[in-house]
Amino acid sequence: MGGPGGFYGSDNVRESVTAAPAARLRPGVREYLGFRREFHVPQRRLDVAAAVTSMVLLFECTTADVAGSPATATSRVSGLRTRPVHLHCHGHLHGIEVVLEPWAAFSLFGRSMDKLTDTAVPAAELLGDRVHGLAERLGAAADWTERFGLVDAELSRWRSMRPCSHQVQTAWYLLARTSGTIPIAELVSATGWSQRQLERRFREQIGLPPKAAARVLRFERALRLLVAGAPLAEVAAACGYYDQAHLSREFTALAGRSISQFRQERVSIAENPAGSAGRGATILSKTAGRSGD
Repeated sequence: MGGPGGFYGSDNVRESVTAAPAARLRPGVREYLGFRREFHVPQRRLDVAAAVTSMVLLFECTTADVAGSPATATSRVSGLRTRPVHLHCHGHLHGIEVVLEPWAAFSLFGRSMDKLTDTAVPAAELLGDRVHGLAERLGAAADWTERFGLVDAELSRWRSMRPCSHQVQTAWYLLARTSGTIPIAELVSATGWSQRQLERRFREQIGLPPKAAARVLRFERALRLLVAGAPLAEVAAACGYYDQAHLSREFTALAGRSISQFRQERVSIAENPAGSAGRGATILSKTAGRSGD
């Protein structure tokens, strides 16, 4: 488990703690991210494209300025993202983010995942009063260890509403393991379905057809390699892009800024971490890492 973060300058407080779910919940439940944010001045955050489903359980919050409009923050569920999203935050947020594989979210929520792609819905719409009861217990817990244990226990009790097909899980595993570079024809062969049937089931139980999901998975790997300092030519070749120009176009489309802008911002934050949280700072969210890089 990672330790809590500290202060991002004098105007904003950031506390972050990560934990692995109980073994019985993996691999469908990938990670827990505990957080506390106090935005004393408005913040802009950029959420990049991501091939995961997220359930954010809030147990303390004040008003938050979401997507530029004042609103009251609530626990929510969001599906796969195929484009960057700019969020404007102001207020106090305290909660846990549960990072899920999309097929596990399909089983847990019983909702066609294409209805959640590039959007977020109140968690209560999918889980009813169970969310409110869990949020109350999380708020009363003494520390993060107790909170993560409560989430483990609750997720273990929640019954799967719709089973995900074994073929979809197999195809998703192959896509994720190869970071989206496996040919679609091989996925069709592995499932024994027609391509049309695979696309229909994938859209329902993952949220995107295989080709679109592969695009996001390739981007995630490219982002991780760029963060590690890999040269552009190496990243393009490793992630299945035609050339550096193709990589650059895809990165801009899915990250909301060019690679050069992204690198400049990382250098700026590294050199001046306190100043990075000043008024109007931009925070580039991390995509959940996958093994293999």
